[in-house]
Amino acid sequence: MKFVLFSSTTFEVSDPVALIESYCFQSDFYRKYDLLLLEPDGRKVDHVNKIGARIRGGALQSIKLIIEETKDLRIFRYDLDRFLEVDDATRSDHINELSEKVIKKLLGIEGIGLSRATKVLHTLYPEIIPMIDDALQDEYRSTINSRWTEKQPEQIITAYYNNLKHGNNWQNLVEIFSQTRSSGILGLTKVRIFDILWWSYLKAKRLRQEKNIHWSTIK
Repeated sequence: MKFVLFSSTTFEVSDPVALIESYCFQSDFYRKYDLLLLEPDGRKVDHVNKIGARIRGGALQSIKLIIEETKDLRIFRYDLDRFLEVDDATRSDHINELSEKVIKKLLGIEGIGLSRATKVLHTLYPEIIPMIDDALQDEYRSTINSRWTEKQPEQIITAYYNNLKHGNNWQNLVEIFSQTRSSGILGLTKVRIFDILWWSYLKAKRLRQEKNIHWSTIK
């Protein structure tokens, strides 16, 4: 299957479900984090550390206060399918509201960058909020906007959602989601599946450039 990252980079995964199975097999994140969706108590802010965020003490308390104050934002009422169906202006409005009322406040906490801020939000709203990790930010800068900074988080988030609608990305994600469910891989949302795919591609790309290692499963 072929995927597009930020509407400019195309990468191919020969067997996406096998790649995802391999990731889940080797990763404690799957057992300790992704499977939290199946727990009756749901996810909590503290659970973000189960995916390696390493947020402690006062920062966690400050995050909880912001999240509690902004839990009724409109974007949190969507799942990914419905959010991608709304018109561009409405989606942009919801993203800007998320940026102004939540993400920029989280970025004001010492030690919290965009990667950690979005990991917190994904932990609580895994159906709709993506993780914008450092590697993804670097890819955005190198392919879309070299002058972009975390001061404009809405730009990269908007590009992320637009990217999911680009080419065959969405159709492929729907198919992979169905296949993983049939295989018994539970707890992965479509957002999380795409996270695993692009992260794997960027890691493979880095190893190819630095060590001349070429993977047969992803290119």
